[in-house]
Amino acid sequence: MHSFCVALTGGIGVGKSTVASIFSSKGAITVNVDEVGHSVLKSGSHAYNEIVETFGEAILLNEGEIDRSSLGKIVFESPDKLAQLEAITHPSINEELNRILKEESAPVIILDMAILVEKPLAILSGKPLYRKVIVVESDMEIRLSRLLKRGLDKEEIMSRINSQANDQERREVADLIIENNNSLSDLKIKTETAWEEIQHWLEVEL
Repeated sequence: MHSFCVALTGGIGVGKSTVASIFSSKGAITVNVDEVGHSVLKSGSHAYNEIVETFGEAILLNEGEIDRSSLGKIVFESPDKLAQLEAITHPSINEELNRILKEESAPVIILDMAILVEKPLAILSGKPLYRKVIVVESDMEIRLSRLLKRGLDKEEIMSRINSQANDQERREVADLIIENNNSLSDLKIKTETAWEEIQHWLEVEL
């Protein structure tokens, strides 16, 4: 049986990771796409050699691994260098996601991905690896409050928010929206309702 893959996305501070963990408790396999992105930077990977050739050995730590902080400073100051990095890493990320999806046998796989609208991630040969998209949303002031409690300063928060897609752009690709503006128990109820909808999607596919 093929797994049914759902992309879960949303901006920073909306509670996407909490929703992902609730889905996991229901039996879904959750794949964190950020972590897959980190894995393709490790030495021995196909992308590693190309990244070191492109950006130089100055980005390496003493033990030879890529220093993500050093690499991040280089690419986020230059759109051209960021595009270079993504041209190397995104195909590797997509291949790795495809491998994971083929190997997993769980009925439902959730791709926990902050970046969906903005970049061609979880796409192979022009086709999405996911069947449906769930978007988590929160009001801006609530997001700010949560992120300030995490210790981020307001300037950094706004920089991150502005670098991501806005709510309207995400709504245009959403099959389902979970609003997270209240309590954790309220979010749990809404996520459980979303889980029931996923089961309905599964039934339709069978």
